[in-house]
Amino acid sequence: MARSYKPTGARPTSMVAVKLHAQRTLITGGTSGVGRALATALTAHGAKVAVCGRRADPARTDVIELRADLARPGEAARVVEQAAARLGGLDLVIANAGVQYPSPLTGGPRPELLARVREEIEVNLASVAELAAACWPHLAAGERTAFVAIGSGLGYAPKRSAPVYCATKAGLRILVEALRHQAAAATPGVQVQEVVLPLVDTAMTAGREGPARKLTPEQAADAILAGIRRGRPVVPVGATRPLLALLRVAPGLGRRILRNG
Repeated sequence: MARSYKPTGARPTSMVAVKLHAQRTLITGGTSGVGRALATALTAHGAKVAVCGRRADPARTDVIELRADLARPGEAARVVEQAAARLGGLDLVIANAGVQYPSPLTGGPRPELLARVREEIEVNLASVAELAAACWPHLAAGERTAFVAIGSGLGYAPKRSAPVYCATKAGLRILVEALRHQAAAATPGVQVQEVVLPLVDTAMTAGREGPARKLTPEQAADAILAGIRRGRPVVPVGATRPLLALLRVAPGLGRRILRNG
C-alpha cells in the first residue's frame, strides 16, 4: 500500500529529469507497438516493467503482463494496484494505450459507430484520468517519479477522418497540463509529461501514410525515453517538432497539412 499524501502548497518547480535505471514502471498498451518497444528499451536499462494489454504475449518473459480492457471503467485502477503490488511500488507510469477508428459522424448514428466512439473516449481519455488518480499515491511515495502520457500531433491539428480520436488527444493534452499544475502544487516531486508522437508504424496506422515518413516503434521509444530523461513538460517527437512550431506562427497552414491525413 502506498503512503498517503497531502497537498504541500509548494510553488511550481522546474522538472527534474527521471533516472531510467532500476525504475518500477507500468506501461499501458505495452504488449504491442510503441508500448512493447518501450518495455524492451526500459528492461535493457535495468527497469522492472509491468505492461497491460488486451492480448497476452506468451513469448515474452522479461516483463510482468497484466490483461486488461481499458474501455471498461475500473480496469485502469485495477492494473495500477496489481502492478504496484508485484513491482513493490511505482516510479514511472506511461499512459500509452490508444485506439483510433474512422468516425463518419455525418452518416448517422449507427450502433457500431457509437460503440466505437465510446471506446475511443474511454481508452484514450477516461482511462488516463483513472490511471492518474490510481497511481498518484504510489508516485508521490517515491522520489524522482514521473507520469507520462502519449499524445499525438492530431491533438493539436485534427484530421477529417478521425474526429473522436483527435478530440480525445486534444482532451489528453489539456488533462496533462492541468494535472501538471496539480502536481506542482501538491506533489512537486512527480514529473508530468506529454509526449507528442507523429505517425508511427504500428497496427493502428497500417495502410496510412502522412506528410512525413513513419517512425518505427523503436525510434519512437528511444525518443520518448530521451524526453523523460530531459524532463521537459512537452516532448514533441519527429515530425511533430516542426508541426508545433508551424502551428504557433501559421496555424491555418498547419491545420490544412493534417486535415486530410
